[in-house]
Amino acid sequence: MSERRLWAPEDGPEEDRVRPHVLWLPHGQPQVLEYFARMREILARYPDVIAPVAAGGEHMTVQKIETLDGDGRRVDKQRLHTAAPVLQRELSSMAPIDVEIGPPRASGSAAVADMWPEAGLHECYLRVRAGLLAAGLTLPSAEPFFWGHMSGGYGLTNTDTRVLAGQADRLASELGRGLRPGSRVTATVASLWLVMERQDPVRSRYSFDRVHEIRLGRKESAS
Repeated sequence: MSERRLWAPEDGPEEDRVRPHVLWLPHGQPQVLEYFARMREILARYPDVIAPVAAGGEHMTVQKIETLDGDGRRVDKQRLHTAAPVLQRELSSMAPIDVEIGPPRASGSAAVADMWPEAGLHECYLRVRAGLLAAGLTLPSAEPFFWGHMSGGYGLTNTDTRVLAGQADRLASELGRGLRPGSRVTATVASLWLVMERQDPVRSRYSFDRVHEIRLGRKESAS
């Protein structure tokens, strides 16, 4: 992972590598998992430049949450459980969102698949921010418009040699055509998860512990 991606310096405390997030997890939708398995097959051919997202790690990041809440307390799993009913109320009147994912492409130091339509995902993003702030959590500055995407892999190193640059170029080309036919897949964003996400800069991977599920269009709090 590039230095700008790191949540904590290499010699920093381990707890700084764990941060609360709101994610969409597609793990009940086998067509999405099969799509990313196909992407993994392509990325696995380029082990010198990219680390594929492991099976079970597929996700879309909706919102990062700062590690300290509005009262200066570290946000742990219990704090997320406390915030969950407030976020649930904010999303109770929003219907699930039908989306299209893909095609995959190389983007900076990652392989990504964009998600459409943008308007519904942006509205969800704004509601998530409103619910989290109402619950007393602290957030990074808002983006002008939400970029819905899922990453299939994260770069391992700067491609600053002729050999690595050539591999990166071939990877980008193969991603652009390798999943055809079926370079897009449909899915439904019906729930989001409050999670504690861990960054592993050595393996260029993220993992997460599910804490609380929030269902779109549901008035009751789900756990």
